Amino acid sequence: MKLGILTTLLLASSLALAQEATDLAAEPHYRLLLQNDQVQVFALTLHPDQSALVRFRRSFMTVALQDGEIIIWDEGKSPIQHFQVHKGETSFRCLSSVCQTPQQQENGVAGGYRNDRPNDYRNITVEFLDPNIGWNTPEGGTISFPASLFLGGAIVADVLLQPGDSFPAPEKRGAELVIAVSDLDLKAANGTRIRKSPGDVAWIPADDAAAVANKGRDPARFIIVEFHPDTPLAPVGR
Repeated sequence: MKLGILTTLLLASSLALAQEATDLAAEPHYRLLLQNDQVQVFALTLHPDQSALVRFRRSFMTVALQDGEIIIWDEGKSPIQHFQVHKGETSFRCLSSVCQTPQQQENGVAGGYRNDRPNDYRNITVEFLDPNIGWNTPEGGTISFPASLFLGGAIVADVLLQPGDSFPAPEKRGAELVIAVSDLDLKAANGTRIRKSPGDVAWIPADDAAAVANKGRDPARFIIVEFHPDTPLAPVGR
């Protein structure tokens, strides 16, 4: 029995190592949800014993859609290290010029996910098209409720609204990206209604950004990215 398990693990590792990293749009486990001049947003779904190896060339973040465990590895390394993930947990990786050399930016960074558990693994992956995103957090970071992360050019917040509670409009005028972690029934101050299921996304243009209230009967949890494109860059050597 032990030999069989070891053989299976070695086979899975060799298959994952043999994979070639592809761009997000070309990886079949990633499905494009939204694309504009600020972001590309993908839904990743891995069924049991599936894996994906992708190459990133811009700063990105991921939002886990359920509690669970997933193998994450860097290209060229063995896919054996398991990581616990929690619903709504948001991780950011900086690939801007502050964080990477020009050669690293050209080559990109490749990493993989492998699901060896009996349940599906799902996340939302957001690729930031603005090359300045990330200058404020060169090491990247992870947030979970009730926290926020200033990326430079954008703020990411993990929001939980009780029924009737409101989330304020952004202090600076800018577009917003909403990623549903739970079922959402939100109403903006301008009358816009946002009804979404977990894993759905909504793009709010800068002219429509407003305070939103939870009109549902249950708590509403979502990740919101507020874009501040006019935020000045920090000086080199800060």
